[in-house]
Amino acid sequence: MRRRRGWAAVVFCGCAVVLGIAAWLTPNPRGYGTHRQLGFGKCGMLVMTGLPCPTCGMTTAFAYTVRGNLLRAFLAQPTGMVLALATVATALGSIWVLITGRIPPVRVPYITPYRLFLVLIVLLLGGWAFKIAYGLATGILPDPG
Repeated sequence: MRRRRGWAAVVFCGCAVVLGIAAWLTPNPRGYGTHRQLGFGKCGMLVMTGLPCPTCGMTTAFAYTVRGNLLRAFLAQPTGMVLALATVATALGSIWVLITGRIPPVRVPYITPYRLFLVLIVLLLGGWAFKIAYGLATGILPDPG
């Protein structure tokens, strides 16, 4: 039980750091570019093509999600919103383990690593397609540079 609580503490700290950084950042209203506040450069694909890469908008989606603005998070990057919510759920689950010493009583069907990989790829590509379509429809894209 001590080992389980130790791992739960590590998981909680990781989630707390990610969510804390997201709360510290100011989401970019364009739906991408929030990562620049962390000192990172512009997305190379966005610079070269004017269109976002598959992960453009993830940081912005996390920043909106921690503020409870799920619509803006979804519009920034649907997969990012899902991952942000999963991070919140994981943090809550780790708190449960820290308090009780037991795994949360959640019935999750067994998912093979292969299926999990496929789900993540479909989410990533679907979120990317949505981001491009939404950006082109609203005039946010192509990015002028």
